[in-house]
Amino acid sequence: MYTFQQKAEVTQISLTGSRLIVILGALMLEPRSIDELNTLVTDCGLVDKNYSKDTIRIALSTLKAAGCEISRPCKTSDFKYKLLSHPFVLNISELEIQTLKTLYNNLTNGSDLKKAIKFNSFLNKIAHQVYNQDIEAALKNITAFKKIDTEITDTLIEQEGKHNTLIIKYLSPTSNKPSTKTIIFGSLFLKSNTLYLEGVDVNSNKNTVLKVSRIAKIEGVENNETPFVSEHTKVIYSLSNPEHHSIDENQKILKTSKNTALIEAEFKNEFFAMQHVLSLGSDCMVVEPEDFKNKVINKLKELRKIYE
Repeated sequence: MYTFQQKAEVTQISLTGSRLIVILGALMLEPRSIDELNTLVTDCGLVDKNYSKDTIRIALSTLKAAGCEISRPCKTSDFKYKLLSHPFVLNISELEIQTLKTLYNNLTNGSDLKKAIKFNSFLNKIAHQVYNQDIEAALKNITAFKKIDTEITDTLIEQEGKHNTLIIKYLSPTSNKPSTKTIIFGSLFLKSNTLYLEGVDVNSNKNTVLKVSRIAKIEGVENNETPFVSEHTKVIYSLSNPEHHSIDENQKILKTSKNTALIEAEFKNEFFAMQHVLSLGSDCMVVEPEDFKNKVINKLKELRKIYE
């Protein structure tokens, strides 16, 4: 907010103009009463202490004449002036929003998470400058970080590669209740525009993948002597109607029979393997390893309970 200790310091802009800017900025933050606006401009040194409150009303009328829509104070608004719209905003077209989406996709395709997160901060700053709620929502929905606390992403970016242990408060995907997890931090990755954390759960001593948007809080960071090691997962599955599915470079066809292919695939972690076989639907049947096959069966049972 503008603060002038002495009127003599105001050389580039008139006191009238300064009052308009301060009042507009105050109303952009929240509705204000005539007394609140009066106190504000007085504290900023923009008026004499014995001035008339009509000066504030004249300033409000001037803002309206400049194109601002300001509601009248009434009982329902707690007798406060509310800024409904103003012309001093960014005008962002649908084409420009699509361009920003393309730029974000290029960043994430290159797996440059640091730049993607910085780009998200940039979009949030733009969103705060627009007054149209639909445009604001469109800007915030471009990235995968809309539901993630920036303090959490900043901490994860800082800790990535250090293999430290994170103590986090994590919301359960089924009950949404928080629980404390101790994770040896491995890496961050984006998949389907969702940010994930890969690491080792200290309690179970097993690799795990957590959705970052479900991290409610990082409660602590501890030094860890054992570095994180990513466990690649190899899966063999039978695929019906293989001509309807794309075979990636990390997959190898072991043999084919009528309308069926036996495929061996290697994934960065078990999470990717699970995502892949589930995406194939009823055309896929896991052959081995047996423990992974059982995990797929349990996952399908969980999904069935949700839809029941």
